[in-house]
Amino acid sequence: MSKISESVTDVGKSLMSLDMTKMADEMTRIMAKVNVPGIDMDSLVAMQRENMEALTAANQAALEGLKAVAEWEVKVLKATMEEVSNAAGALSKVRSPQDVVTEQTEAAKEVFKSSVSNLRELAEILNHANKSASRAIVDRVPSGLDEIKEVLKIKE
Repeated sequence: MSKISESVTDVGKSLMSLDMTKMADEMTRIMAKVNVPGIDMDSLVAMQRENMEALTAANQAALEGLKAVAEWEVKVLKATMEEVSNAAGALSKVRSPQDVVTEQTEAAKEVFKSSVSNLRELAEILNHANKSASRAIVDRVPSGLDEIKEVLKIKE
């Protein structure tokens, strides 16, 4: 694994070591001490725990997307270095000015094709990461709004 990829993995592990469950438990402990007339605190705490779980899932997906982009960058860098080396080798064998122009033109076409392909691949990676990261939040919001209505009902 490359140093860049290892670094991204290390950052991801550090961020994921933040224990959202502990944070939610601490929030539960604090909120359990609060007594607001007309508010079902148990339901409010449960709702917030589900919100934290959705946020954790979104963060995990975002970090996986970040790692995928870093790995893609390493792959593209390696391929680019190989292409540059091959192009330099091909140009060193050329004899006439016309052949130099032909080689350079072909190399430019290949670089353009490769760049377009790489941009498409990066767009797919980012699109997948965005969808994955937002899915947990998008799935949670409607339930959370319904729960807010229930929590705010006055106990009789």
